[in-house]
Amino acid sequence: MRVFDTSFIIDLTRSDEGAKKVASIVDAEGSVGAISVISIHEYFLGIHMRYFQERELLSAKLDAAERQLAAFMILPLTREIALRSAEIQASLGKRGQIVGINDLYIAATAIVHEASIVTRNVEEFKHVQGIAIEKY
Repeated sequence: MRVFDTSFIIDLTRSDEGAKKVASIVDAEGSVGAISVISIHEYFLGIHMRYFQERELLSAKLDAAERQLAAFMILPLTREIALRSAEIQASLGKRGQIVGINDLYIAATAIVHEASIVTRNVEEFKHVQGIAIEKY
């Protein structure tokens, strides 16, 4: 299983060549492609922020996003993920490293599910111990 970061979803919808290549590999392998429910929040927040003054376009973009995300297994934020993200955040904080809370939840989701994380945003994940990162 791979957990795709929000950056991957955005890039895939923009037809980024690297993201399309990874998607093709995952499809060919028959591997499970998953996203954290946190990525749904981030993705939809971006749409709302960009199109909030254009109600009809906003509605169309939200509908399109629903269709795009239907291809992924959605992984919920669970107690186990919350506990793991707290552990990761404390460990990073003691070393003076700051990672955004949403990325901590996404990283913990990948770790709990024993999955790699697919992202172009390596900076946010490289300090997290125990996570396999696939950059595209």
